[in-house]
Amino acid sequence: MLLLQKAINEGSLSLLIECSKHADLAHNADGERKQNHHLLLELLTPVAKTYPSEMGRVAVNNGLQILGGYGFCMDFPLQQYLRDMRIMSIYEGTTGIQSLDLLGRKIPLENGKALQLLTEDMKKTISQAKNHETLSPFADILAGKMGEIQQALGYLMPYAMKGDFENYLADATIFMEMASTIIIGHQWLKMANEATKKLSENNKKFEKSFYESKIYTMKFYYKYEMPKTKAHLETLTSSEKLTITDETNNLYF
Repeated sequence: MLLLQKAINEGSLSLLIECSKHADLAHNADGERKQNHHLLLELLTPVAKTYPSEMGRVAVNNGLQILGGYGFCMDFPLQQYLRDMRIMSIYEGTTGIQSLDLLGRKIPLENGKALQLLTEDMKKTISQAKNHETLSPFADILAGKMGEIQQALGYLMPYAMKGDFENYLADATIFMEMASTIIIGHQWLKMANEATKKLSENNKKFEKSFYESKIYTMKFYYKYEMPKTKAHLETLTSSEKLTITDETNNLYF
């Protein structure tokens, strides 16, 4: 439970810092570089609003479980954290709206350039991880997850191209869950790359255990969270259309 909380909280914080970096550079950089950071910020913003809001509630709830029945008593602050956290996925624009924004607006943005830029960043991270024997297997996992996103979009995009936006966006929230899990996985591999580098340099800025904890949590995330995207992909590419108009009787269920 504690590892899940750490994976969610620090992964979310890393993504928010990443967005802040793109916001600063989109404001201060010049030319194409300025535009590229703006596009990355546009793409990552709905994820940065959704993943911490939804998964933060999971993290707080897990903390509550550790305390058992006492957890929801006024003696502990977690019960208030859980109440406060519930509003996040509503006033951040609601998860459903952010999901529609990601798949409906940000993925096709500039003919997919924003997604292409993110893909290039992921490939850079994968290449760096490949230089470390202990991280190479996780680099392969992230590369495979990038392929899953392409599979999902390869199935969905033909709907959008022929104007069938109902089918294209029917499972936008599932796509958000899939994409955000992979994007946070990317952040964790970035952190593991840096932690491994600091350990190899015998960097003394932080204790050795600090860097080791980053790598250990990355491994936890890749074991317990990243496999979930396979189920998302299966749902997204299913031929069953259960949540939209039935073609035989035009009824909603």
